[in-house]
Amino acid sequence: MHSKESTGSPVPMSRRDFLRLSGVGFAAGAVLLGIIGPGKVLAQTSPNSHLMAEFVEAAEEYDLPASLLLAMGHVNTRWEMPPPEASAYKPGDPHGRGAYGIMQLVQNDFENTLGEASELTGISEERLKTDRKSNILGGAALLAESQGEKPPRLGGYFGAVAGKGGRGKSFEAVTGVGAGELYADQVFEMLRKGSSEKTLDGEEVDLPSQEDQL
Repeated sequence: MHSKESTGSPVPMSRRDFLRLSGVGFAAGAVLLGIIGPGKVLAQTSPNSHLMAEFVEAAEEYDLPASLLLAMGHVNTRWEMPPPEASAYKPGDPHGRGAYGIMQLVQNDFENTLGEASELTGISEERLKTDRKSNILGGAALLAESQGEKPPRLGGYFGAVAGKGGRGKSFEAVTGVGAGELYADQVFEMLRKGSSEKTLDGEEVDLPSQEDQL
C-alpha cells in the first residue's frame, strides 16, 4: 500500500491554477479567528463562511489542535479545495500525484492515505475527494491515527505530521500526512509565522503565530 518515503518538497498549487482548473469565483463571507493555546479556537463566522467551522469540528472530533490542521491546510493548498481532477493520479506525470483536497489525501499505485482515511472515518473515498468538510475530517483522522497519545505541546506532533508516527501508526505519502520531515518542517514554520488570507470564495482565515506553543 505504501511506497518508500518521498524526499521531494510538497508543491502547493497556486491560486491561478485553482482558478484555471475549477473556475471558482468570489463570494461574500468572513471568519474572525482567535487561537488560545493548541487546539483551542474561538471562531465567529458569517452565514456564508464555513471553512473555519469545518477545521474546528475536525479538530474537536479527533482531539487535535485546530491550529495544526490549519497550518497543514495552508501548506497543502493555501486553504483552497481543489477539484479532484487538479492532481488526479496519472502515471509518469509529476503533477498527477493523486493527492486530493485541502488535506491532500493520496491515492496512487504506491500510496493510499485516501483509503486509510476512508476506513478511519467511514466516509466514502469519492466524498473525501470532493467534499471539503469530509476531506478535512479525513486528514484529521490520519493525523490522530499517526500521533496516538496526545502530546502536551504542538511540537510533539512533528513526527505524526511527517508520517513517522508519534506513538501511533506510520504513514507514507507524496504530500499531506506522511510526506516526511521536510513537509513537517514547512507546517511548523507556518505555525511559527502564522498567516492571514482570503480564499477564492471570499472566506477570510487568520492563523496567528503559535510560536509560544512550540
